[in-house]
Amino acid sequence: MTGHKLRLLREFRNYSQEYIAEKLGITQNAYSRIENNQTRLTADRLEKLAVILQITPMELLSEKEPFICFSEPPPTPPREKEEHWKEIIENTRQLYGQVICGKDEKIAHLENEISFLRKEKDRIMRLLEKLTDTSPLFMGAVT
Repeated sequence: MTGHKLRLLREFRNYSQEYIAEKLGITQNAYSRIENNQTRLTADRLEKLAVILQITPMELLSEKEPFICFSEPPPTPPREKEEHWKEIIENTRQLYGQVICGKDEKIAHLENEISFLRKEKDRIMRLLEKLTDTSPLFMGAVT
């Protein structure tokens, strides 16, 4: 969770990973591992990151998603904004549902095509067997 929060805050501030790494005195790859939760934060780095990202260490460690504020404490979001976000989420769900449905239809079509091709292969193999059984050229007979 901390790595995700670090990335969100870094991107909000338009900082690159290189910039944060330089401020911490580490490589960009080392910082990337912190954001990807592959490396644990030391107390010293936690404090430095909090200063760079302008939050408290406790906010960084909390389980809550970061709330980005420009100057003053955020007001309670108006009902319209909540409805707007709910609408966006519902539209996204519907879009994903359509994509999944389209993929399911494509899979069904491809399964039918595979079945058809297998039947055609079997039919051709039977024809070849008949030809090899009845044709003098395939029977090894010389006339």
